[in-house]
Amino acid sequence: MKNRRITNLLFSSLACVLVITTPSLRAAEILIDSSILDQAMDVIGTKYSESASTQEEISRLANSASSTYEEFKAENDNLEALLVLNAGFRRSISIQEENIEALDESIANVEVVTREIPLLMDKMLSSAEQFISLDFPFLVDERANRLAFAKAAIENPDVSIAEKFRQVLQIYQVENSYGRTVETYADSIEIAGVTRDVEIVRIGRVALMYQTTDRQITGTWDNNARQWVELPAGEYRTAAQSAIKVASGLDAAKMLEMPIIAPENVQ
Repeated sequence: MKNRRITNLLFSSLACVLVITTPSLRAAEILIDSSILDQAMDVIGTKYSESASTQEEISRLANSASSTYEEFKAENDNLEALLVLNAGFRRSISIQEENIEALDESIANVEVVTREIPLLMDKMLSSAEQFISLDFPFLVDERANRLAFAKAAIENPDVSIAEKFRQVLQIYQVENSYGRTVETYADSIEIAGVTRDVEIVRIGRVALMYQTTDRQITGTWDNNARQWVELPAGEYRTAAQSAIKVASGLDAAKMLEMPIIAPENVQ
C-alpha cells in the first residue's frame, strides 16, 4: 500500500514536470522558427542587393553600348565624309595632272613663242602707225605719243615681253574705241594758210568737223584729199554747233545732218 502511494506520487511528479515543461518546448520551437525567418529575410535582402547591383551593371552596360553605338555612327559618318573628300581630291589631282601636261607642252613651246612675239609686235606696231597716218587727223599729238611710248617699251630690254605686248594691244584697243565714240576738243589748224583756233568735233570715224571760235567758218576733213575743206556756213553752221553740244554732253543725242565724204574705191 505504501509502495503504491510512492508510485502514485512519482507519476504525479512526472505529470507535473511534463505539464510544466511542455510550454517551454513550444516556446523553443517558436524561437527556432523566428531565427529561420530572420535568416531567410537576410538571404532575401542579400539577393535583393545583388539584384540591384546586377541591374545597375546592366544599366551601365546598356548606356555604354548606346554610347559605343553613337561613337560608331559618328565615326561611320566621318568615314563617309572622308571618302567623298578623297574622291574630290582624286578628281582634283587628275585635273592638275592634265594641267601639268599642258604646262609642260607650253613650256616646250616657250622658246618658239619668245622668238616669234617680238616680230609679231613689230608688225602690229607698224600696222597701227600706218593706220593712224591714213586716218582722220584727230588727237594727233596724243596718238603719236602713244605710238612713241610703245616703241620705246619694245626697244627697252628691261621691259618684260608681257608689258611690251600690253602696250601694243592698248594702242589697238584705244584706236578701236574711237570708231564708237563722239568727242569735241579745242585745237589749232591751218585754214587757207592761216592758223586758226577751232573747236573740233568727231563723230566716230564717220565725220571730223571744225568750227572757228567765232562760228564764222565751218569745215570738214576730206580724207581722200587729206586736207580740211570749208563748208557752206549757212548749211552746216547749225549742224556743227548741234554736234558740238551733243559731243560735250550739253544736249541729248539726236539725228544730225553731217557732211560725209564717200571713200574712194580700193583698186
